[in-house]
Parts: sequence; C-alpha cells; structure tokens
Amino acid sequence: MNELPKLPFDNPAAIGIAPRMRALQQEGPISRVRTAGEDAWLVTRYDEVRSLLADRRLGLSDPNPRRSAKSTARSTMMALMAGDDHATEATEHPQMRDLLVPRFSTRRMRLMKPRIERHVDELLDEMAAGPAPADLHHALSFPLPTMVICDLLGVPLADRDRFGQWARGTFDESDTRHSANTFQQVVDYTTELVARKRIEPGDDLLSELIAEKDGALSDASIAHLGNAVLLFGYETTIARIDLGTLLLLRDPAQRALLAEHPELAPAAVEETLRLGVGGKGSNALIPRYAHSDITVGETVIRTGDAVLLAIGAANIDGRAFPDADRLDLTRERPKSHLAFGHGTRHCVGRVLARIELTAVFERLFRRLPDLRLAVPEESLRWQEHRITGGFDEIPVTF
Repeated sequence: MNELPKLPFDNPAAIGIAPRMRALQQEGPISRVRTAGEDAWLVTRYDEVRSLLADRRLGLSDPNPRRSAKSTARSTMMALMAGDDHATEATEHPQMRDLLVPRFSTRRMRLMKPRIERHVDELLDEMAAGPAPADLHHALSFPLPTMVICDLLGVPLADRDRFGQWARGTFDESDTRHSANTFQQVVDYTTELVARKRIEPGDDLLSELIAEKDGALSDASIAHLGNAVLLFGYETTIARIDLGTLLLLRDPAQRALLAEHPELAPAAVEETLRLGVGGKGSNALIPRYAHSDITVGETVIRTGDAVLLAIGAANIDGRAFPDADRLDLTRERPKSHLAFGHGTRHCVGRVLARIELTAVFERLFRRLPDLRLAVPEESLRWQEHRITGGFDEIPVTF
C-alpha cells in the first residue's frame, strides 16, 4: 500500500504553490493526504473547491472531536468562529454572522476609506523619510491593518502594538501555554473595553453591538465578537500586503504598469489575492468536516471525514484561469478567486480588506518608485508555526 502524501508539502520558494500540491491537482480534483493530526481529503481544483465552500454539508466543527487532539491555537480559532461544537455550530455560527455582517457593509467600509488612505500616506511618508534599508513589514504592513481595526473597534491607537503580540501568540501552534495566555489577555482587554463603552459609547463597532437588541447582548458575547474581529480582522491583511508587494517586486513590467496607472490598483489587489500563498501554504488551506456524505467526482466523502479546501491551488487552476501563474493586471473578466472563500461563509471583512489593499497599491510604487528587496527573496521566512502564517520582516531599500 502506497504511503499517503503528508502535509505540509515542502516548497523551495518563499511564496507560491508547493510542487507536490500542483502534481496532485494534475492527477485529479481530490486526494487522500495525511496531516499531523489526522488523515483528510485534499481538494485542489477550482470548480470542486468553489462548490464545496458553498456546500452546507461541510462544517467547521468535528463531529468526532475526541478522535484527534487539536492544538490550543486551532481550538481557539474554531471557538472564535463558533465552530468548535458540533451540537451548536448550526445555530451559533449564523447568529454570529448575522450580528457582524451589517457592521461590515459596503457603505460603512467606504466611509472608512478616506481615513485609511490618510493612514497609508502617513506611513509611507515616514518610511520614505527614514533610513534605508527599512522593514516594509514593520513600517507599513503591520501598522496599517492594526490602525484600521483600532478605528473600527474604538480601541486607543496607543494599544495597537499589543495586538501583534497577541495575534502571534494566540495563533502560535508551537507553544500551547503561550497561546492560551495571550488569548486570555485578549479576552481580558476586550471585556474591559466593552464595560467602558457601556458607560461611554462611541462611534464604533463595539458600541453598536452594545445597543443591539435593546442592549440584550451580554458583555461576554460582545467581547467574543470583538475578539473575532480583532484576531481575524488584521493579521491576514498584514500578510496580504507583504505577499502582494513581493509578487509585484517579482514582476517589473506589471509593477511599472501599476505605478503609471494607479487606477489598476483594484486589479492588482485581486491578482495578488489570487496568487498570494506563503511558504508551505498554511494560509491557503481551509479546514472543514463532512457533516453528511458528499460525492466529489467518483469519490465519496463520508460523514465525519476531514476535508482541506486548497484555495491557493484552486486559484492557480488553469481550467479556471488562463496562464494562471502569471500576474496580469489587465485580465479580461477573470473568474472570482477564492481567497475570501465563497458562499455562506464568504469572509465578512472582504470589503474592508480590499479597501486597505487598494489604498496601499495605489500609492506604494508611486511614493517609492525604486522600492526593491534588500535581501534575496529566498532568505525570507514564512512563519509556519502560526496558523495565519505571515512574515516577520520584509527588508527593502528605495
């Protein structure tokens, strides 16, 4: 009997799809693989991944939670999404989305756009005035999403530096105690903030939730929602700024086109979202469990089976995207990528993330036209031990 392919797959490049993932995609839409905790079905082709993302028979919760031990970090992530309990997911996860989706409406996010653009301008001005080489990650990619989440939740900007440590600690699978301790700090901070806003409400998401349902939501429920927004709402955007910049630095022609035509920034955002996979692909797999039997091609996924939806592989599937590996800001009517998921669990914060990323890529290469890496790309290290992945530094010169 042949041994199952084991995730994560080795990848010689800092960004992009691992060769073994590409090979499995060529063989078929679904493969059996082994992970550190359990065997799973890996789905790699665009049509099948897109269909399964919208399939209500796939859920966040494990119907057999005692069969394998989840890391503290992963258990926390599932709990934040109300997907840690098979008995309650079907009611609690939709309730959570019902409370958050209106707070991330397109109209509200667009009202934040001028302030986000000011943040970008100020950060780029500071970076340009400082010494080179600089660290793009700490000068731009990290502070911008953190500022935006501070604005959204009504958190004092003075507290923003704590967020990075909390998110990195909470989602760190290599240190169980650190993960638990840092998440408790998040809970304590947000609970205290909610209590203050009951007395002195502001123009922010937490204050709105306090007023929701005539004030019937408990402080603990509101803090839980705030924690989810805090921990999911900026860490992934940080990584996307870094990945998008690296992809554009790889392609001088597309970078020059963007600098000359900043109106192409939305297209640049979509292309970098589509192609932005880091290291061994930790940011490009969506874990699910089958809550009923599901047939994919000739394969039957049985109830309780673990399923990994490879959105990164799906986004470079040549059946969906002609010349799929090429960064192309002038693609004509491309299909929707799956970086934000699809269907009933489409990312709540996708509009906000797009506004932030567009503000960055409208400005970055006009403000710093000679921007380039100060180290070889292969020296960059994706943080595999964090669920959300990401780089810790991107040295650049200009």
